[in-house]
Amino acid sequence: MHLYEIIFSKKIKHILFRHFAFWFAWWLYFLFCYILFQQPNPNPEFKPMYQTPGNLLPIKTFLWIILYAAACYPLIYYILTEIIYKNWINAILYIAILYLLLFASSYYLYWYTFPALDSTFNPSKANDLIAQSWPAINLGLINFTKVAAAAIIIKYVKYSWRKQRENQQLEKEKVKTELQLLKAQLYPEFLFETLANISSSALSNSSQTSGMLLKLSDLLSFMLYECDQPLIKLENEIIAIKKYMNLEKFNRNDNSEIELNMKGILNNQMIAPFILLPFLENSFKNCGQNIEKFWVNLDIKLDGIHFTMKLANGISTNVSRQALLETTELRNAQKRLTLLYPDNHEIKLIREQEMFIVLLHISLMVT
Repeated sequence: MHLYEIIFSKKIKHILFRHFAFWFAWWLYFLFCYILFQQPNPNPEFKPMYQTPGNLLPIKTFLWIILYAAACYPLIYYILTEIIYKNWINAILYIAILYLLLFASSYYLYWYTFPALDSTFNPSKANDLIAQSWPAINLGLINFTKVAAAAIIIKYVKYSWRKQRENQQLEKEKVKTELQLLKAQLYPEFLFETLANISSSALSNSSQTSGMLLKLSDLLSFMLYECDQPLIKLENEIIAIKKYMNLEKFNRNDNSEIELNMKGILNNQMIAPFILLPFLENSFKNCGQNIEKFWVNLDIKLDGIHFTMKLANGISTNVSRQALLETTELRNAQKRLTLLYPDNHEIKLIREQEMFIVLLHISLMVT
């Protein structure tokens, strides 16, 4: 049985085990405190709880534990809920009622139940109201506050931990959903344009037709079937990028400059799928509008787990910086980077007069 299952499981047997362990630990704590830290009795009229005949001390401490449990569960499962939902007036009222009932129960337990167990103590000898009330305050209210504080802390820590796990799971599901949506989009403009160009190439009996069909088939296979895992090999992502760039160059069918340069060694580095392709799609969409020459340049540098990408493309001088930064592709890419690499990436977007640059650094994993 794993420790996590014992602490957070909702199975009845695990819940009962946790609660039993909690109260058993407190029972041992109070029992040994009364045994080990006995104080002299300055008033012989009163008989402290630990000065008891036979083996009654374990029974008395057990009765205290039952009283604490009876007061603790309403506090944890009802009054604490009122506090969480900011019903402060109700919460304060309930706490006041709980402590009054606890005081009365503690008073009765100490001055009537325990003497009945001892059969030697006469409560009528005690005439000092303060002296009579102190055991109920000390043993009842103060000790209960210690127990309740421990229970609340445990409850809060478990709640915070479970909430954190739920949020992490939601984030994972969100990323997975976004990935599926991204796959569903599949760059429709690029696909339609590529298919149209391949169709025209086939009608003209071009020798490039079969090669382009094979590249498109491989790229679609990569997008649909190889990206179901949270991480894929960086090598496969780069191969897909090369095929994508070749297809884009085929679509341009002119003297456009589309280059990919890579430095470093591919050594089983892993990367989240569809992290890089949206940046490329964004570059091809921004480039080619009212510029003299279409060009896109991608530089990739690998240094162990450190991945650096510099992606630059030509732009028209009359395109605003805001229009460049607020594209759907950039927003999706940056959002996924934040979710998948929250502390392991750095991105800079630079707009120059006739050029737009994306600088991206990611700390990768290695299998």
